[in-house]
Amino acid sequence: MINKISINNLINMKRLLYFICGLMILISCNNSNQLEITGTIENGEEKNLKLSELLISGTEEIKTIKLDKKGNFKFKLSSDIPRFYHLSVSNNNFLTLLLEPGETVSITAESSDMSKAKITGSEGSILVQKINNQLVDTKEKLDSITKYLESIKGTDKFNQQIDEINKSYAEIVDRQRDSSIAFIVSNLNSLASIVALYQKYDDVNYVLYKNRDLQYIKIVSEALEKQHPESQHVKALLADKDNLLKRYNQLKTNIQLSEITKSTKVFNMPEIYLPNQSGDSISLNAVRAEYILLNFWASWSQESIQRNIALLDVYKKYHVKGFEIYQVSLDTKKENWTRSINFDQLPWINVIDLNGRTSYFAKIYNVSTLPTSYLIFRWIC
Repeated sequence: MINKISINNLINMKRLLYFICGLMILISCNNSNQLEITGTIENGEEKNLKLSELLISGTEEIKTIKLDKKGNFKFKLSSDIPRFYHLSVSNNNFLTLLLEPGETVSITAESSDMSKAKITGSEGSILVQKINNQLVDTKEKLDSITKYLESIKGTDKFNQQIDEINKSYAEIVDRQRDSSIAFIVSNLNSLASIVALYQKYDDVNYVLYKNRDLQYIKIVSEALEKQHPESQHVKALLADKDNLLKRYNQLKTNIQLSEITKSTKVFNMPEIYLPNQSGDSISLNAVRAEYILLNFWASWSQESIQRNIALLDVYKKYHVKGFEIYQVSLDTKKENWTRSINFDQLPWINVIDLNGRTSYFAKIYNVSTLPTSYLIFRWIC
């Protein structure tokens, strides 16, 4: 009888142990998806702190809490894949986070500038902060140059220093591009590389702006597709890669084949007489070239920027054979136009009509969309 009871007890204990082990495994699995974000927002006592997920379509609020009297906070959430988040005290004052499942993150920030926060426990977030803050520093340097140019415009200093200033501007842009490429190559398996791919100086100008920079979109998308195929950011990158490559190939084909073969023989075109970067007015009809591509564009037009990038190869190939580009900008701010020319290193004739969309020359050439181009064939006497 004693032996029978002992055997039953052993069986029950064994079952209990199996149950406990299973429960522990379940808890362990659940904890691997848990995220905890704690920290302190200095001088942020009793302010609202919002945590949002950064989606392709925008941001989606997860939770808003009130900081305690010492500015302390804690968020708990779960995720089975790496995701981007915004931690913000206002719409324009936020910290971008890239969080992995299972991370416990600690943040110390000043309420006046969340982007400079000290982050521990999240390598992805530290990488994103690094690449974002580097761009901020570069933009400050470029803005400083632009402001200085504005201050000396119309003086002798402007004419004396403009070449050197433009060189300095271009060097800063190139350094930022080189740094971003190095960052991408070093972090191919991190979603932080997507941030580096799409960084912009403004609404138009990308950090990675050269044709060959498309290769980095291809390299990153292929690496992340293997690493994080379920991420919506990776899926969007893959779609963007295909669209960009198709668009580039189409532009290249159209410009090099279609436009050049559809030339119109004329002796003179309606005159355009506008100032270039140095303030010297340039006549369209005075341009001595057999083929002239008359192009209307603006720095705020993304299609114009893409067309300019494609034209660089065409110009390099055909300029020595008598091909020239006379490009009319419809920008209303000269500094934006100048910055874009220097940024993309456009080597052809560039003039500007500050009347923008109301330009008389745009009207006589029936320009309704940007960019608009006409290929002119001219007999050289």
